[in-house]
Amino acid sequence: MFHLSTQLIGLMNKTDAGNQDIPYESPSNKALQMDACVNALGREIALGPEQANYLNGQGIVTPLNWIGGWRAWGNRTGAYPAVTDPKDAFIPTRRMLDWIGNEFILTFWQKADKPISKRLIWTIVSSYNVRLNGLAAREFILGGRVEFLESENALTDLMDGILCFHIYVTPPPPAEQIVGRLEFDPSYLNTLFKG
Repeated sequence: MFHLSTQLIGLMNKTDAGNQDIPYESPSNKALQMDACVNALGREIALGPEQANYLNGQGIVTPLNWIGGWRAWGNRTGAYPAVTDPKDAFIPTRRMLDWIGNEFILTFWQKADKPISKRLIWTIVSSYNVRLNGLAAREFILGGRVEFLESENALTDLMDGILCFHIYVTPPPPAEQIVGRLEFDPSYLNTLFKG
């Protein structure tokens, strides 16, 4: 027996590996390696789509055996529904923002302790904007940019050697629901009279 969290970590890693190790895609609706779902006492439990969707609405990812075998089901973090901000409510959005933040640090670690200059600031802004444009071109993000804002860089901070760069980025949220609206269109009855 494995905890669902163990299964999800493996599934996230597999999904990331299929996306050039970039965590922009949700683990939801992807195959789990399991035979059954059991509770803490080892008793088998089966959830239908309505029950799984209810739990998802409470920020709980569940296993669902519905179409095509056992799948992870749910895109929301445990912060949802109390927190609805997409950066904290969706699993792939939270992971992507964390990943971009870590990548920014690792990319510019080599620039730490260099003299503060316009060229240093320009190098960081321009090179990371190129990176964000590349991520957008491959649709890992919908768009992004980095700016060095005067309002976020007080003179006292600059005097203390602190540079603050503002990274604006929008990872694509998962398609939580896909709705098709059906309507009977009586105008197509006219096709009965055309040759």
